Amino acid sequence: MKLSIIATLISAVFTSFVSSSAFAENTIYLTPYIGYSFSNQITDENGIEIRPESDPHAAVAIETDMDLGRVGLFVSHQPNEYRDIQGDGSFTYVHLQSSLRFNAFTHWDSFFGASLGATIVDAEWSKDDLLFSAGLLGGLEYRINNNTRLVFEARWLANLIDGDTSAVCQLPTGSQTCLISIDSEWLSQLQTNVGVTFSF
Repeated sequence: MKLSIIATLISAVFTSFVSSSAFAENTIYLTPYIGYSFSNQITDENGIEIRPESDPHAAVAIETDMDLGRVGLFVSHQPNEYRDIQGDGSFTYVHLQSSLRFNAFTHWDSFFGASLGATIVDAEWSKDDLLFSAGLLGGLEYRINNNTRLVFEARWLANLIDGDTSAVCQLPTGSQTCLISIDSEWLSQLQTNVGVTFSF
């Protein structure tokens, strides 16, 4: 079910993006990334802490030029383990993003931008498969040649979580089913990414 949600969401966004006139007329930038995510924790109304472990992730961005920067699609998948809550899960971010580009030094460019979209959640503690999420990004690019760049990037991503569900928790008294109730809390992650951009 969640795989079909991911595929449908990515396909819809990608189709509308690549069909735009800006994409057809401008350079295409394809950037695969690998990186590491650092997560904060949130506490529900019953005092139960939800703490995703810091984990590696993989991501890809496809962009095109617009004015002084770029616009595009960003997709990131991160398997998750949780402290004190049984069961693994994952976060898959699907964001539209926009960034401004600046020539910093010889062979180096800097960029700053923002993204907006959704997070597909696979986790027992969340009753929602789809969360609203947004982010900020920035970094440096090293121009290897006209068509290849090495990218160093940091992203802050925030997920709006709201709802009631149940999960198996590791409490001081042992494992037991607990009710998790979250009222409009933000779970944020910091991503550090390294990638290579290919332009066509």
